[in-house]
Amino acid sequence: MKTATVTEFRKKMKGHLHQLEMDQDILILSGAKKKDFVVLTLEQFNAMEETAHLLSTPANANHLLESIKQDRAGKAVRRTLKLMTSKPFATKKQKTKVKE
Repeated sequence: MKTATVTEFRKKMKGHLHQLEMDQDILILSGAKKKDFVVLTLEQFNAMEETAHLLSTPANANHLLESIKQDRAGKAVRRTLKLMTSKPFATKKQKTKVKE
């Protein structure tokens, strides 16, 4: 985790953002009056949101932890998924005639 002041970040924003993307790191910006900020890539943010969602219920968290335990013990089963080629839930748009 890297740190910078808001002023430093503003001066070298392009470089900071490029470095965050390359390093997959997080940047903490310290601002005036104890107003701090966090800068991260959208990919990192989405991963954090997904993790929070997956762990949001005790039952789901326990299920995931049990799956990790099974995988580490070599008890994981690899399966092949059949991917659907058509869109089963797509609906056809109805054409409406416009009266002239």
